[in-house]
Amino acid sequence: MSLQESSETAAEQRQPDVLEQLMFPPASLDPYPLYRRLREESPVYPSRFGAHLISRHADVNHVLKHHELFPGVPEEDMARMFPQGVGHEAYQVLVTSLVGSNPPKHTRLRGLVGSEFTFRRVDGLRAGVTELADRLVADLAERLRSGETVDLHRSVSIPMPLHMISDLLGVPQDERQRLSVLVPAMMNVVDPAAPPDAVAAADAAFRELGSFFDALIEERRRRPADDLVSDLVSVHDGDMDRLAEDELRTLLFTLWSAGFETTATGIDNAVLALAEQPDHRRWLAGDDKQVRAFVDETLRHDPSVQVAPGIRVAAQDTELSGCKIPAGTHVRLMLGAASRDPEAYPDPDRFDPGRTGTPALSFGAGIHYCLGAGLTRLEMSVLLPRLHQALPTLALAGPPGRRRSVPLRDFDSLLVRLDG
Repeated sequence: MSLQESSETAAEQRQPDVLEQLMFPPASLDPYPLYRRLREESPVYPSRFGAHLISRHADVNHVLKHHELFPGVPEEDMARMFPQGVGHEAYQVLVTSLVGSNPPKHTRLRGLVGSEFTFRRVDGLRAGVTELADRLVADLAERLRSGETVDLHRSVSIPMPLHMISDLLGVPQDERQRLSVLVPAMMNVVDPAAPPDAVAAADAAFRELGSFFDALIEERRRRPADDLVSDLVSVHDGDMDRLAEDELRTLLFTLWSAGFETTATGIDNAVLALAEQPDHRRWLAGDDKQVRAFVDETLRHDPSVQVAPGIRVAAQDTELSGCKIPAGTHVRLMLGAASRDPEAYPDPDRFDPGRTGTPALSFGAGIHYCLGAGLTRLEMSVLLPRLHQALPTLALAGPPGRRRSVPLRDFDSLLVRLDG
């Protein structure tokens, strides 16, 4: 039975939907065999959770680059996808965020924060990134050389991007760790299989994070600083037609929630790739171009974001991979599946930094291309060679701890030690 047939007869035969399969082993541990079946058997898969899952690279790329044909789903339609979240505050913020909005609102909001993520602005952060990477690696090396087993995820991978996005926003040092753990909890509200207690925890996390940002906004009104929150407060107070109060708050939620978890996953995945194939360490001992190639392949081979965050809707009758998609159909883009499509990447399961050709879709494409892509690449390109140079015998001390999540393929822990 094909995946599409199993979905259509799920009610009668109790066959699990693809999104359900991704929540539990074996797919939660390794989703790529399931993605292969999707691409081959049902590239436009009708999930019973209210959307068609698009898995082939060419189709995903087409949807991303044609926002006029596949705009974001109107807010009033989101209840069909996530009925368990309707009426919850965390849900409302997530479904009205920048990634789900359409022009002209999207253009206006992205323009307000885009200047912070230009190439020149990001490159200007290099000195700060380098200083932080040196400190984190030195602390890690000291602990490992004393014979300790260390959780690299919590000691390096999270702190690296966490401190950088915190510096950009103006989040105080003593609040960063407390606020960082709220993001995974909030994401449960858009998990189709989230139980009631997880949705309640999402609301609690939202309220805690919201209280912090409300206080920070008021503080920056009284005492502006050289940070993005101060800039956005200035825009709101100077011209409310450009940035409403709820939009200001939602922008801060979006930037915080997207600012470090995905980059941390990229760092963790790079360490996993080196542990499994140590010969690839030579790429991190090379020039900037070779390091960048290693980083890009890490992001393609196992992307942090497996399902694009924005849900799209067909604005007119269309067709993808020979499948008719009627106007009004909701679609979700399976970035993880597209990243291993053999039509785009020969021998796609092989980790190969020497690849050339098709750019990865790890950061999306089109108007929703990730604002933080340049910062993620900078952080990984600075940190990973230093990690390799200081700790060439770094090895895993156990299997990685993964969180249960469909949209994100992220970590809860990654234990490492020195080998020899």
